[in-house]
Amino acid sequence: MTKLIDSLIGTLGETAASSFEVTHFLDTGFPPLNKAISGDYGKGMPCGRIVEMFGPPSCGKTAIATKAMISAQQHNGFAMFFDHERSFDVNLAAHLGLDVESGTFAHTKPETLEESFTRALKTAAKIREDGLIDENAPIIAVFDSLAAMIPRTKSEKELTELTMADSLALAKATSSVMPAVNQYAEKYNTLILILNQTRENPGVAYGDPTRTPGGKAPGFYASVRIKLSAKALVDSDKERLGQRITAEVIKTKLTRPFQKTEWDFLFEESFGKFDVTGSLIDHLVETGKLEQKGPRITFDGKSYFRSQLIAYIDENNFADKLIALLH
Repeated sequence: MTKLIDSLIGTLGETAASSFEVTHFLDTGFPPLNKAISGDYGKGMPCGRIVEMFGPPSCGKTAIATKAMISAQQHNGFAMFFDHERSFDVNLAAHLGLDVESGTFAHTKPETLEESFTRALKTAAKIREDGLIDENAPIIAVFDSLAAMIPRTKSEKELTELTMADSLALAKATSSVMPAVNQYAEKYNTLILILNQTRENPGVAYGDPTRTPGGKAPGFYASVRIKLSAKALVDSDKERLGQRITAEVIKTKLTRPFQKTEWDFLFEESFGKFDVTGSLIDHLVETGKLEQKGPRITFDGKSYFRSQLIAYIDENNFADKLIALLH
């Protein structure tokens, strides 16, 4: 009897051996965010899983996704970007460090939700089955954004044919495809990073009034959900210097959920950039790893103003010293 059951459903040993374990994590570019997601400053977003990151416009979703794609390339992997919003700036991504020339990155503009996920999963399958990269190297597929995806049922209609019933098409489509996407993400050890927007429900007096398009399926199947928000960074003359980004990891199967972290995104002449050094200093002060008295911060036995310390660390490439203080 036992042998018959084992032949049908597998032994406990086989089940344990075949259980999925995350073997690779992709760096988000900001160690405290990595820790909020995975419980480890040196890890980040898990390959083989679905991650949903959402927030209002211009809050840094694409910049973080770009950092994760760069991390995949740095580990000899492959990155794909499915541009449903038609707004991905390849030049900006290259400025941030993404290699757009070597054949380890693909940028495409699918017309429908179904086409997008099918292309991603077929590409991941081809890469894995043909051994185009090392079997342990990461693959990431970024979808920007779920809110901009058009289900096939809507794309086949003229604009004048659309009705209120079609407003539910996106939720129905994601409910249909997400179970398969979740399985194939694990099978091909691919990070499925879904970027999403937020909408505000009118008349909500208590609790969070925001929601995300696409129904409940993306949130259910995602192993990690990251909620972003932003507020203006201004100087003493009220000139806008950038944005303070807050991330709350409202779901994670890797560590304790609902952890928050913040960092600055600064506007420059042509491009924006993460102020990783300044934001790490703020995090270390907040967690007591660096001592601050008044406006001055002690580092390596010397006292600096915040701006002086940022310049000193950047000019001397001492970022590793900051990161070492995290542990």
